[in-house]
Amino acid sequence: MKSLLSILLILLPFLSPAQTAGNQPEAYTVKGQLNPKAGVSRVYLFYILHKVRVLDSARVEHGRFQFRGALPEPVPALLSFTYRGAPYRPTENAAPFFLEEGSITITTPDSARQAVATGTPLNSESNALAVSLKPLQDQQDAIRQEFAAQPAERRQDSAYAAATEARLAALELQQRQAYAAYIQAHPSSRFSLFALQHYGGPTPEVESFARLYQTLAPTLRRSPIGQRLGQQIAALQRVAIGALAPDFVQHTPEGKPVRLSELRGKYVLIDFWASWCGPCREENPNLVKTYAQYKDKGFTVLGVSLDRPGAREAWVKAIAADGLPWLQVSDLTRPNAAAEAYGVQTIPQNFLLDPAGRIVATNLRGETLKQKLAELLGKS
Repeated sequence: MKSLLSILLILLPFLSPAQTAGNQPEAYTVKGQLNPKAGVSRVYLFYILHKVRVLDSARVEHGRFQFRGALPEPVPALLSFTYRGAPYRPTENAAPFFLEEGSITITTPDSARQAVATGTPLNSESNALAVSLKPLQDQQDAIRQEFAAQPAERRQDSAYAAATEARLAALELQQRQAYAAYIQAHPSSRFSLFALQHYGGPTPEVESFARLYQTLAPTLRRSPIGQRLGQQIAALQRVAIGALAPDFVQHTPEGKPVRLSELRGKYVLIDFWASWCGPCREENPNLVKTYAQYKDKGFTVLGVSLDRPGAREAWVKAIAADGLPWLQVSDLTRPNAAAEAYGVQTIPQNFLLDPAGRIVATNLRGETLKQKLAELLGKS
């Protein structure tokens, strides 16, 4: 369950149920039974609905807590615990589960990480699939631990890092195949909607993603989440390899409008990022080096920030702190219109355009971006 929900929680802002006329609220109850000796004083419930973040809390008394409410559709959610005398650290003590109609029971011996949600269909199906996938998850965890235990010099060795990534990718492929098999075997299950989201991940391969979507029962495809997935597929098809990149206009921090098509004549990397995105900021030094290497050979970057309304100062500070010399634009709205047009579900994400404005590659980072530019523009 946690492998699936870790992905879904990343996708929450994009795939949470849309407010749809006629949706009947579905009542839920979440009851928890904790070990009183664990010292949990308060429990927090977090989810996103209609692209709005919702945080509720409940006091723990004699090891018990309860939440009640109603939702138009099931959503992935997080429970996090606060311990007596300790600060609130939601990411350290968080339990993912599905918040849906019915009575949900949360049990754990001592921590959110060991919590299990039972009593409703989505949680039951998620738990069962998680059990079957646990050997693959354990192998991935072991590989990551092995990598983390290596000396810094070993971890920085590109060949060793690439071999580790290949081992993890092979296991991830097996997981995706398991989700595909589940969807095909359960086309009418609500859980298959969420399994499809996990199968696609942050950057779905559109052809296989669309094929699996079509195997879902029509009633699922017509549901709010199903419709959102259909819209995502349509957006992905508009930005498939070989497609003419959708044009857009957004503004620099100084307020100057920039149109994407004005940059034709060069290879352009559209880089979707944000000041609050840790992985984006970690990748920026690599992109700065690649830009310096190829900027005089017909290559440029257009940064598109997904910073939120009112976050102009944070955006500008991040540009300066990371030393980003290329054009930066945003509409500082949620959702960002360019991100919507390109089907961007998570960041970092990028699209490489040829001089005619056609998409030639996506999600190139580090050495893979350098290799692609060397192929297109010659080694520098």
